Amino acid sequence: MAKLPVHWIEARVYCHATEDETRVAQALEAACPAGETVRESLEGHFGNPLVRLTRRVEEGKAIRSVWDRWTAAGLPESIARDLESRVDDDGILHFRIDKQAAYLEELTLAQDTDPIDVRLKLMAFPAKPEVARQLARSVLAGGL
Repeated sequence: MAKLPVHWIEARVYCHATEDETRVAQALEAACPAGETVRESLEGHFGNPLVRLTRRVEEGKAIRSVWDRWTAAGLPESIARDLESRVDDDGILHFRIDKQAAYLEELTLAQDTDPIDVRLKLMAFPAKPEVARQLARSVLAGGL
């Protein structure tokens, strides 16, 4: 298998005071099965406690294993539908995975406001948005 042209993957999720942090961590594990989880304690707008769990994957084989999991779930086809709005000027592909579905081991794009945020830094050269979008199209179509 060819190496994916991705520098890193980062997935993060917020655990609200009303949620079980263990279950939120399980959802993150299902969405991004590689990388070490970093836990940050935060405070919400009204003083409520929040926890942010983040996973970052930088090693090629681990990136491939995460990508293969997403491909098996059909995420690339869903992401490709509105690709133009998902790649920013820095060559980062953004999408959100449904947190509740991920806890149940189902990976789908999020429709609500409490998702797992995912970012992929693409290896676009030259580093221009249009080059990154073309590269993303190729990756999502399975061309690499």
